[in-house]
Parts: sequence; C-alpha cells; structure tokens
Amino acid sequence: MDKNLLAVMGLALALPTSILAVAAVVYQLIEKEIIGNMAGLGIILAVIFNIFFLMFKHLRKNREKSDE
Repeated sequence: MDKNLLAVMGLALALPTSILAVAAVVYQLIEKEIIGNMAGLGIILAVIFNIFFLMFKHLRKNREKSDE
C-alpha cells in the first residue's frame, strides 16, 4: 500500500479522537477562564482544518505520483 495513502487513513482514523482530546483541553481552559469562548472555538477549528489540510496534501501527493 502507498505510504501517502496510509498517512491519509491514519489521519482520518485519528480525527475523531483528536477532536475529542482538543475539545476536552479547551473546555478545561475555558472553565478556568484562561481563554475565552471564541479563542477556544478558534483552537478547535484550527486543529480540524489542519488535519483536513494534511489529508488533502497527502492525497494530492498520491495523485501526482500515480499520474507519472
């Protein structure tokens, strides 16, 4: 199996766990009033978009490699 495809599958499998873990940490930070609600939402969205960006990046590499 292609290395980039394995990376995409790994990221896809890790996405739900990553969201839950980041949400739990952000929730604690909001409860302790270290960050605000909007900052917490921004952190969660940044993590989600970063994982999707990495997935699409690896998929694009895989497609470019198969076109050769």
